[in-house]
Amino acid sequence: MTIPPSPPATVGLAPTSAFEVNQQIGLHLKNFNDVKNAINQDRGWLASVDLKVEPYFFSSDQETLLKTAVLQLDDALDGIDMQWINRLLGLNG
Repeated sequence: MTIPPSPPATVGLAPTSAFEVNQQIGLHLKNFNDVKNAINQDRGWLASVDLKVEPYFFSSDQETLLKTAVLQLDDALDGIDMQWINRLLGLNG
């Protein structure tokens, strides 16, 4: 007769060590920083392009909706104090 192994100490993605906490939080913060930078680049690009003409052909309302959403999101993300996030990502001392 085979004795089944003990069940795991935790279920799911709950970190069980300092290493796992650092890995999970570090990955989340890196992803956040990547998205923040991408939204900023999108804002810059959208400021320079007319989406109502070829090849896009958005309506004025659609262009306004898209540009306003990105602008407001970028403004909100720029309002976040990145000091601690950058320190955890090793981007400054």
